[in-house]
Amino acid sequence: MKHAPLLFALPLLLSLFACTQQPKHPQADLINQRTATAMTDDEILKYADSINANLATLDKQSSLIFLEGEQSMYVEKYSSNAKPLLYQQNLDNKLISNQSKKYYLKNDSLLLLQENIKTNTGLTESRTFFRNNIVFKKEQRTAANEAALKKQPFLSVRSATTASQTTDNEEKQLKTLEDALAQSGAFVMHFEQFIDIPEESIIQLKGGSRNGYTANVIVRTPDALIDSLQKNPALFKHEKLNFKWEIDDKEAVYVPVGANITSAKGLNK
Repeated sequence: MKHAPLLFALPLLLSLFACTQQPKHPQADLINQRTATAMTDDEILKYADSINANLATLDKQSSLIFLEGEQSMYVEKYSSNAKPLLYQQNLDNKLISNQSKKYYLKNDSLLLLQENIKTNTGLTESRTFFRNNIVFKKEQRTAANEAALKKQPFLSVRSATTASQTTDNEEKQLKTLEDALAQSGAFVMHFEQFIDIPEESIIQLKGGSRNGYTANVIVRTPDALIDSLQKNPALFKHEKLNFKWEIDDKEAVYVPVGANITSAKGLNK
C-alpha cells in the first residue's frame, strides 16, 4: 500500500502534462485531425479559419507570376507534413477585375472553395462546400464595397452545373494550380532574355506556345547565374533555368545563391 499515493497521483500528472502540450493557436488541433468525415458547413468554416490562423506555421510554396495578355496569375500553396491544406489562386486583370480563389483541403479532399471577385461595380464573395468531394451547398453575397459586404448575409445559390460536374471542374483546376507551382504542362517556362536597364534588371521567361504565358523575375541582388545571363544570354536562350524566387508585393523577386531564404542551382540541364 506504500505505492497507493503515487498511483492515485499519476492520472493527475498525466492530465497536467497534456495541458502543457496544447498548440499555440486554439484551432490548430482542427488541422491535425486525421479524419474528414461528413463535416457540416459550420465545421468546414471553422476548419478553414484554423488554417488561416496558422498560415505562418505552414510550409509555403509560391509560383511565378504568369502573364497572359492583360491578366496576371500566381498560386500559393500551404502544406503541413507534405499534405496540402490550402491553394490560393490570385488573378489580376489590371483595372477590370481582381479575383482570389481559395481551395481548402483535408486529407486530399476538397472541402471549401472561397471566391472573392472585385470589379469596378462592386464585390462578390461566394462559398462552395464539398462533402466526399461532392458539392452540397453554395452561397453568395454582393455589395458595393468591403465594409458593406461584411454586413451582408450569405444567400443560397443554385448552381447551373450538377454537383459532379462542379467537382470535376475543381479537380481539373487543382491540377492546373499544381502545374503552375511545378512549372509543368502549360506552365513550362524557358529563358527568353535578360533585361538590364538603369531602373531594374529582369529575367524574362516564356512558355513554349506562341501565345502562351510569360513571366518576369526582378533581380535585385546578382550572383554567378545572373552574371552569366548578363554576359552570355544567347547561351541560355530557350533553356529551362533552375532558380529560386519569392513573391514581394505581387512581384517575383530573384533569390540569389547564398541567401538565407533559399538557394539556387543555376542552369538545369
